[in-house]
Amino acid sequence: MAEDTPQGLSQNELELRTWMLAWYDHAVSVGFVRPPFTLSDATAERLEGYFKVGLTPVEGAEAFFGVTH
Repeated sequence: MAEDTPQGLSQNELELRTWMLAWYDHAVSVGFVRPPFTLSDATAERLEGYFKVGLTPVEGAEAFFGVTH
C-alpha cells in the first residue's frame, strides 16, 4: 500500500500535482493559456495520461496544445 504524504495525498498524487503545476507554468510562459485557466475533468484526465506515459510537463503541453497532423 502506498504511503500518504503529510498533505494526505499519495506519492503518485503528489507527483502528478507537481507535474501539472509545471505543465501549467510552461503553458503560461509560452502563451498557450492565460490565467486564470480552469482545468476541466476531461483535461485533467488527458494530462494524467501524459504523465502516466512519462512525458515531461513541457512535452505534455506541446502534445496538448500542438497542431494535430
